[in-house]
Amino acid sequence: MAAKFIATKLSETENNAVRRRVWLNITRVIVIAVLLVSTAIFFPKGRVFQFHYQVDQITTEPIIAPFDFDILKTGPELDRDRSDRVNAVPYVFEWHTGVKDTVDSMITRIGNELRSFRELQDAYNQELKSSLIQSNPDSLKNFTQLLREDSLRIELKRKDLALLGLADLKSTEWLYFLNMDDQKVVPNDSIAVSDYFISTIRAALNAAFQTGILNRRTMEIPTPTISVIVRGKEIEQNPGVFLSMAEAQVNLTQQLHDDFSELDERLDTLAVRIGLSFLAPNVILESTLTSERQEFARNAVPIAIGKVFENEKIVDANTRITPEIKRKLDSLEKEYQRRGQLATASTQTIGFIGRIMLSGVILFFFYAYLYTYRPAIYHDIKLLILMGLIFLSHLAMAYFFVYRLHWSEYAIPMTIAAMLVTIIFDGRISFIAMVTLNLLVGIILSNNLPFVITNLFVASLAIYTVRRLRERTQLMWSIVAIVAGYVSVILIFELIKFSDWNSLLDKVLFAATNGFLAPPLTYGLLIVIEKTFKITTNLTLLELLDFNHKLLNHLAMNAPGTFKHSVDVGNLAVTSADAIGANSLLARVGAYYHDVGKVTKPMYFIENQMGGENKHNKLAPRLSAMIITSHVKDGIRLAKEYKLPQVVADFIPMHHGRSRVEYFYQQALKQATNPQDVNEDDYRYPGPRPNTKETGILMIAEAVEAASRSVSSPTPQRLETLIDSIIETRIKEGDLDECPLTFRELTTIKESIIPVLIGSLHKRIEYPGQREKLHMRPEED
Repeated sequence: MAAKFIATKLSETENNAVRRRVWLNITRVIVIAVLLVSTAIFFPKGRVFQFHYQVDQITTEPIIAPFDFDILKTGPELDRDRSDRVNAVPYVFEWHTGVKDTVDSMITRIGNELRSFRELQDAYNQELKSSLIQSNPDSLKNFTQLLREDSLRIELKRKDLALLGLADLKSTEWLYFLNMDDQKVVPNDSIAVSDYFISTIRAALNAAFQTGILNRRTMEIPTPTISVIVRGKEIEQNPGVFLSMAEAQVNLTQQLHDDFSELDERLDTLAVRIGLSFLAPNVILESTLTSERQEFARNAVPIAIGKVFENEKIVDANTRITPEIKRKLDSLEKEYQRRGQLATASTQTIGFIGRIMLSGVILFFFYAYLYTYRPAIYHDIKLLILMGLIFLSHLAMAYFFVYRLHWSEYAIPMTIAAMLVTIIFDGRISFIAMVTLNLLVGIILSNNLPFVITNLFVASLAIYTVRRLRERTQLMWSIVAIVAGYVSVILIFELIKFSDWNSLLDKVLFAATNGFLAPPLTYGLLIVIEKTFKITTNLTLLELLDFNHKLLNHLAMNAPGTFKHSVDVGNLAVTSADAIGANSLLARVGAYYHDVGKVTKPMYFIENQMGGENKHNKLAPRLSAMIITSHVKDGIRLAKEYKLPQVVADFIPMHHGRSRVEYFYQQALKQATNPQDVNEDDYRYPGPRPNTKETGILMIAEAVEAASRSVSSPTPQRLETLIDSIIETRIKEGDLDECPLTFRELTTIKESIIPVLIGSLHKRIEYPGQREKLHMRPEED
């Protein structure tokens, strides 16, 4: 049963491992495929145009037209011609004769209603007189009935008049209008005032409508003539022969003033109010028809000023580019783009596949390097995704900045990628990444070789300034290096091409702005990347080096001996890491925090006893060993509590690996009646063993620092023997089996440690038997 259960568990473990490998491979393929397709999308469509000359530059080869193409107007020229053509199109108006007829009909109705109203009022007055004269009950009763009926008819007439457009008249004007004295005679005529009043208003309105009233002010019409449609026929007229609404109002008012100048002033005012209320434009702009004609005229403007024929020489070699030649080259480039856009679906598909294949060839160079020399990164999906995002974001910026915003190519912040990859990974990977990324961007920018060379040089400077990031101010020095690099190389290329100063200044300004902004942006992006991808960079490690960090401060205050020991170990670890090319900053930070667990029971470790009583003298060896090894568990707990990065927390269990607490193990053997009863596992650290060069360096440096305190009269020979013995013991016990340190590097580490030890050691207490065993007391670890 047990065998079957174990076999089942092993089978499940193997299946899980297989599924995990398959999933990792699928994810890796997806990441690379997305990067390939996205890169291909950003490639310039159609054939790459290679003649990017500026005015006053000198050509290096003759340029022959590969096909017929039009010499296109520039954007401003075409806009100007189209604007002129549009502005020359006459506005189209239509003469609405129905406006005059409608107003005339309404004025006639007002006259009729006014007569009807006056007739009703006269009948009412007559009946009132008659009833009063007769004054008998029957007549009075009939009078009351008639009065009610007449009053109702009069009120209805008032409402009819109001509906005809007179509702806004004031009550006093209503009364005057409805009670005008018909017995007055106007000059040279024998008609009633009310009839004269209506006919005069009608005549003034008809005169305005016959002239024509525009619904636009003359100053709003840009053309010298307008087209007027009258009963289906279109004629051109000067807009000045018509009236604007304001002019019509002024003319009507003056005309009515003149006509009523000899009558009651109230009649004059009332006539003006009524006349203006019926005045309206009758020559109306046909906006839709006008816009259609303007659009037709706009589209009819030719976009070309000439033509270049196939095999015609555009410019010879060693010839200065003039504005005319530049216009032809720009037109040739646009024709290339047009033909690329008109390509068939099959042609576009073939081209897209070709771009993917080209991207794959370039990216193969980078991923082959990772697979061969950095397999840990190649097999880490999280890091591959991060690298892909860095590549993809810069490719997108290249396309957007140059082809959408039409900025200089030197606005693309390529140095951000260089610094990010250097700080997150290392300088070697960054340099290979920059070669790959710059080649891709160079192709997107139409095979721009000067851009590639310039950015490779500047990226190298950026990598150099942050390759060993130990201070935040190094990012500021990067600004100086990047700006200086850009300016110098751009100046070289532009002088070779005899570029004009405007072109040179434009590129330098974009590059300088890029250089100033790149380091601060890199710093900000690192914060986001660290939190998103759970990555620890040198900037975070620098923060952990601060002795004011809460955990280090806690260690210094409560376990000062351990704190000093950690600092001394850090000095040895940094020297060793520098000697073999490992991360010396990580090694120092790991050394500072590797023994933080001792802060929970500081007096059980000899470096904190300050010559006082050794608490282990009253304890059994097994209990002492348990206390000693517990500082690893306590350290891991504190690392989580203080949120130390995992890469730093790994130093806490790995600096001892699976080594044995030798002193108390030997004590237990001596005290045991039967040595076989002593369980060796009770005296071993829980592990795991070191799995990086930095954790392996710390294991050696920590053991050497602790053991070297007891060496009397230290000499180079004695220290070398001590270090050889410690390294040999670690190798024999398998503590360095999972660590990538080579024997050559172990020798280098030993040679680098000896000078540091000689400079720092002074006489120490020697434990009995140390010369024979060269084992250290575990409580000194």
